[in-house]
Amino acid sequence: MVKNKRDLINLSGSKKDQVMRANLLEILEYALKAADPFVLTKQKLRQIDFKKYKKVYVVGAGKGSFRMALAAEEILKTKLTAGVVSIPEKLQGKQLKKIKVNLAGHPFPTEGSFLGAKKVLELVGKAKKGDLVLGLFSGGASALLSYPADDISLEEKIETTRVLLRCGANIQDLNSVRKHLSQIKGGRLAEKLKEGEMISFYLSDVVGNDLSTIASGPTVPDKTTFAKAVEVLNKYGVCEKIPRKIKQYLEEGSRGMYSETPKNDFVNVTNLIIGSHETLAKAAAAKATKIGFKAEIITEVMQGFTDKIGPAFVNKMHRDNKKRLLYAAAGETTFKVKTKQPGGRNQQMALAVLPYLKSGDYFLAFDSDGVDGVGPEKVGGAMVDYNTLKRAHYLKMDPLKALDENDAYNFFNEVGGLIKTGYVGTNLGDMVIFIMA
Repeated sequence: MVKNKRDLINLSGSKKDQVMRANLLEILEYALKAADPFVLTKQKLRQIDFKKYKKVYVVGAGKGSFRMALAAEEILKTKLTAGVVSIPEKLQGKQLKKIKVNLAGHPFPTEGSFLGAKKVLELVGKAKKGDLVLGLFSGGASALLSYPADDISLEEKIETTRVLLRCGANIQDLNSVRKHLSQIKGGRLAEKLKEGEMISFYLSDVVGNDLSTIASGPTVPDKTTFAKAVEVLNKYGVCEKIPRKIKQYLEEGSRGMYSETPKNDFVNVTNLIIGSHETLAKAAAAKATKIGFKAEIITEVMQGFTDKIGPAFVNKMHRDNKKRLLYAAAGETTFKVKTKQPGGRNQQMALAVLPYLKSGDYFLAFDSDGVDGVGPEKVGGAMVDYNTLKRAHYLKMDPLKALDENDAYNFFNEVGGLIKTGYVGTNLGDMVIFIMA
């Protein structure tokens, strides 16, 4: 799965260093395979009796939704009536037998995101009494399904998302705003189901597994309000940076001029989390134990600023001072984007820990979808050890300067350590694994 595995293993260092790098990459690959949406979806679908439904429709969106839909086709077979899933444009060429594939933009919506949302809404509206709508949602759906509220343009919504992402807004705050600018998020999709039943599977990339936040909760009652969305704009100081109409719309909504997102449970909708950060962390720990390490899961709710979390993990490892104890953590961190240099939060975390590493320390941070931020190529994260720091010094490259400038990709492209997988097909957030050998 890791395309440059051999290169990473053979970076400078001793035979022991090479063995340890190979171990970390083996554990990473095992965890990613355990998080395969195809496997997770098949397991859950086998628990549902589809014979009692007249027709079964499939709708979905997200980075992992293609493989979720692949599983649905395999299990449902002729019982499947019709379906549509909205997936990232980078998966162009992927096709299903009966479920239509819609290509859309991520991390920012495109016209394809609007078309996908429209198709999903239309299909849900077709369900009658005795029918089932199967929802397949994963992280990324917020951008891949975008149907702006009346009087809001797609361009205005995109710019608002861009501003909030660049200022380091967490996913909960970001989605509080996006849900109140949408006709499909925040339970609006479930509102369109007038008859029939809906069962939605969610792959969670959200710390704490709040269903109303995952994919902006299209089939889940919304806990946030217009007033909360306005509070988010003030919290990050972006009121003057976002389009004027967006600010006006949210403020008018907070005064009761627009209908709120649904707050009560839907009697005909069941929402299930079928995979999460916990899936990644437990798989990593299980594999580590199997190949001879002791394992400790530090947290399955990792959150906070990237450049603080990484060093805190390394400091804990040094305090514990236990050899061959592999630590695993999963969740999702954030960082403020100060420049337009390529990189992502996992590469940024690897940069942040580099000055703290000692001989015998090995550290890996990876985004489970295989796409860590932006750059000239698909990079999932980075792996570093003390040899990385020595190479940086030899090449006269300063990790702290690169950290401050968000220049992680260029740094690791020169020094070595980028983990290249391409698009993995799942999205359960970030995983960090590290050890003192």
